[in-house]
Amino acid sequence: MLVYELDVSLLHAEPPVWRRVRMPADAQLPLVHTSLQLVMGWEGRHLHEFAGADGRRYGEPGEEGSGEDVFDERHHTLRSLFSEPGERCLYRYDFGDDWAHELVLRSVGELGPDEYPLWCLDGSGACPPEDCGGVAGYAALFGSPGEEGEADAFDCAPFNEEVGRLFPRDEDMRSPESVSEGMALLVGLRDLLETGGTEEGTMSVMMLDGFFAALAIHPETIMPDRWLPWVWDITGDGREPAFSSKGEVEQAMGLLFTYYNSVLGELGDDAEGYLPLFDELGVDSPEERPLAVRDWAEGFMCGAMIDEAVWDRTFEDEQGKMLLTPFAMMAGMFDEAPAAEQRQLKEMKEALLDELDLHVLDLREFWAPWRREYLSRHGGGTIRSEARAGRNDRCPCGSGKKYKQCCGR
Repeated sequence: MLVYELDVSLLHAEPPVWRRVRMPADAQLPLVHTSLQLVMGWEGRHLHEFAGADGRRYGEPGEEGSGEDVFDERHHTLRSLFSEPGERCLYRYDFGDDWAHELVLRSVGELGPDEYPLWCLDGSGACPPEDCGGVAGYAALFGSPGEEGEADAFDCAPFNEEVGRLFPRDEDMRSPESVSEGMALLVGLRDLLETGGTEEGTMSVMMLDGFFAALAIHPETIMPDRWLPWVWDITGDGREPAFSSKGEVEQAMGLLFTYYNSVLGELGDDAEGYLPLFDELGVDSPEERPLAVRDWAEGFMCGAMIDEAVWDRTFEDEQGKMLLTPFAMMAGMFDEAPAAEQRQLKEMKEALLDELDLHVLDLREFWAPWRREYLSRHGGGTIRSEARAGRNDRCPCGSGKKYKQCCGR
């Protein structure tokens, strides 16, 4: 794995506030943002953006203050910011206080056998408090009793301990329960939500995977302030988790955004190998699989319906309605159908148990032109999508079989 060693400095801060970190070169920018928030000590309350060595800006298109020339950070990685040692870029946080961080690429190398891909190597200076008025307000704090002695306080250990828990080394991943890095993240998130005093209605991990899959292929960029409430309360009543500390909040956000980033990567440009979580985990038993698929499909439908305008436009299109039907069916939205239709419905659902991954890709293909249209309006990057055989088309390999019975299996 190719990794970058970076120096991150909060510009104009006195005394200096800086960190030295190691990150994967292919880390998507939402993960880079989350990592910088945690290692610097910010709380994630405000908007942010990156400015690469070439001057291009990356962030969350459509957010107030971002501008139309900002590329959608979900579709770019750390490599987009710089590639050669000595190059520099900026990371801005909180457009009001305007905290500017300079990122300098110190070195590029391969990850060592005993190293973590994400790690804090060194640093100094406590992070300024949120909403303190920027650099001028931070400087004024040193005139207050007790503040000056805390200014140099920084310790890499808490960040690295959290990284070690979220990203186990290969030798720590041999148990059947830890089948992938993504699952390790979900297990941590599940444990946190179960012990964090959240209200009934919080998404399960299977539901969360389906929810993120729908958001990853959605025609529009759905910002966290819109999708986070659904994670905590799928009923839509707006109940919030009762976290007991800032540390629990940071831990939950880190887990959520890291896993969200991994699902975005799986459904990016090369999505043909995509698998829903129930397939990734090998849930095959006749008793467990239908329950897992239903849970996942309920989450997917929450994501598909999150924007009313997109939902209406899709459902009013004959092809779009057909593509949404498998997810609605598996989520139990047709369970109240007349008794005469129940046998046929049961047979259709049994067939769909092994085909939802293909339906995700079909809907992704259907929504791709809308996505390009949205990105062109908001100054974002592009997504690449090649023509792909439909589930019932003849397989391109020439076997004569349907695609879903051959290479699409």
